[in-house]
Amino acid sequence: MRSQKWMTNLVIVRHAESQRNIAKDIAHAGMAETYGDGTRDVDVQLTNQGHQQAQQTGEKLRDQLGFDLDRVFTSPYRRTVETTKYLLAGFRRAPEPVLEERIREKEFGILDGLTKVGIERRYPGEKERKELNGKYYYRPPGGESYPDVNLRVHDFIGTMVRECREENVLVVCHSVIVLSFRHLLERLTEKDVLDVDIDKEREPKNCSLTWYAFDASHGTRGKLLLKAYNLVLYDSNLSSAEPSRTSNLP
Repeated sequence: MRSQKWMTNLVIVRHAESQRNIAKDIAHAGMAETYGDGTRDVDVQLTNQGHQQAQQTGEKLRDQLGFDLDRVFTSPYRRTVETTKYLLAGFRRAPEPVLEERIREKEFGILDGLTKVGIERRYPGEKERKELNGKYYYRPPGGESYPDVNLRVHDFIGTMVRECREENVLVVCHSVIVLSFRHLLERLTEKDVLDVDIDKEREPKNCSLTWYAFDASHGTRGKLLLKAYNLVLYDSNLSSAEPSRTSNLP
């Protein structure tokens, strides 16, 4: 029997509620062209509710999953770094988080900060090009497509396989990155990914968990199997954005 290739547990968390999440919802509801206050995407902070979401999630992650963390990786964006800080506050022993650029937010290029209305009015040609290529393969000028993101996440998974075998690993990132992990680890198709992405009930919630656990019964070196997706552990009444449904660990 060959040695275990994978991590023992891989827990992927989308950042908690951010100020930009709220601004985007308000802009879409009011049919505005833009959202945000001119702050760089990398510098967007969490809301007060986001702080509470992350803190509660960390406490329940510690108590209900019942394992110590061996390694923590976080996107270098401010909202993910803040989420990580509050998540780890409840752990008695937590490793120093590693800033990992490969799990940063998807880059939207010239469309960054624009609503659908804004794109239609300012870049009608891009709206047509996106409709032609499809959301999955469309790459805005200066930005990334889903396959572009998958390449860097695939590279990061390779690093974890080499360095984090038999460890309990926490990754704090963004919604598209969560879907990229699912695409790569579960061999999801373009349709599978987009079916999740466009469904408000299935897209990754703020501070939700996607949990993979090692199963030795698959092949000679086992594999990571999905234990939970979009798992919300905090009090859903905390969120000032779209309500999230609270789930229990399986």
